[in-house]
Amino acid sequence: MTARLSVRAQLTLAYGALMLVVEAILLAVVYILMTYVPSYRITAVDGPLPTWEPARTVPLDARPAAGIVVESKADVLASLLWSFGVGLALVTGLGLFVCWVVAGRVLSPLARITAAAHTATTGTLHERIALSGRDDELKRLADTFDGMLARLEREFGAHQRFAANAAHELRTPLAVTRTMLQVALAHPEDHDFRVLGPKLLATNERSIATTEALLVLAGAEHARVRTESVDLAALAGEVLGQVAAEAAQREVAVLHRLPATWVAGDPELLRQLLVNLVHNAVRHNHAGGQVAVGVVPGHSGGATLTVSNSGPVVPQDELAYLFEPFYRRQGRSAVGRDQGRAPGGRGTGGPGHAVGHGLGLTIARAIAEAHDGRISVVAHHAGGLSVTVTL
Repeated sequence: MTARLSVRAQLTLAYGALMLVVEAILLAVVYILMTYVPSYRITAVDGPLPTWEPARTVPLDARPAAGIVVESKADVLASLLWSFGVGLALVTGLGLFVCWVVAGRVLSPLARITAAAHTATTGTLHERIALSGRDDELKRLADTFDGMLARLEREFGAHQRFAANAAHELRTPLAVTRTMLQVALAHPEDHDFRVLGPKLLATNERSIATTEALLVLAGAEHARVRTESVDLAALAGEVLGQVAAEAAQREVAVLHRLPATWVAGDPELLRQLLVNLVHNAVRHNHAGGQVAVGVVPGHSGGATLTVSNSGPVVPQDELAYLFEPFYRRQGRSAVGRDQGRAPGGRGTGGPGHAVGHGLGLTIARAIAEAHDGRISVVAHHAGGLSVTVTL
């Protein structure tokens, strides 16, 4: 099997061959011109030499054998071919050496990129090429590779945190259930099933809610969006109708501006996005607060959905974490102490509020990205948030 030449050797041979072809063409052109253009008048001088030199006669057989005697047009062309041949060999050899050096310098960034890629395959994603110099194709390639490594590092870290948080969220209610059952079995006379049953049922419902949220998140991240024309305003109106009773119970006023707005998307996923955002806005509010839902048609199709709510003040440095899975501002806690926390990560702190699994905004972001949209959040100085989804 023939060994494959390196890129450096291939470039060197390619440049050398190109240079050799150019030199050969130059030799042919010069030879043709020297053959047909000049008029040669060459005569052999056997008589006395010029008066400024001593007169002497040099026999033809006494001339050096190694010299070149030019006595005719054929001699001129032969000497021309000989000189060009020697020069061609020397220049080609020097050119190949220069091409080898230049190719090595040009391709040296590729060696650094290859080394960084090899390091990344071992799981080390923090290494960067950081190629300096002028902004050429290789530097742009290195910068793109650095950006890809940075994104991979962030995604890998996020998946590690997600796996750890998911394991904790699923383990906590199971551990609580086991503890309740162990205590009840150890002291059955001290426990009434009418008291223990609802506690076990609530813990079980928490596990089911978290599992269902994880399934929704996985479906939103990896689903193929079924595209059809959807009236986003009509969907928002349906969702507002579903949360009207809960909003009234919490004494939260709901305002809306919903002109007919048609977008291309999956109606079920868009409904889930609206449910998560509106429920967050209602549950992360306070008595006497308000929620505002607005839809604005886009100039070139699409739409902008905005869900704003009053509520507790959210520091600016925490906004980036609101989309993290299972993130809660008051921290994760056991089932018995996790009342008052709703999907999306912000605890309400009030009694009787829904238990949250911390995946609401994460699911909303996944749905928006599945529709080639984007989602952003802004904190109000007086408290509360505004979540904007552009589709």
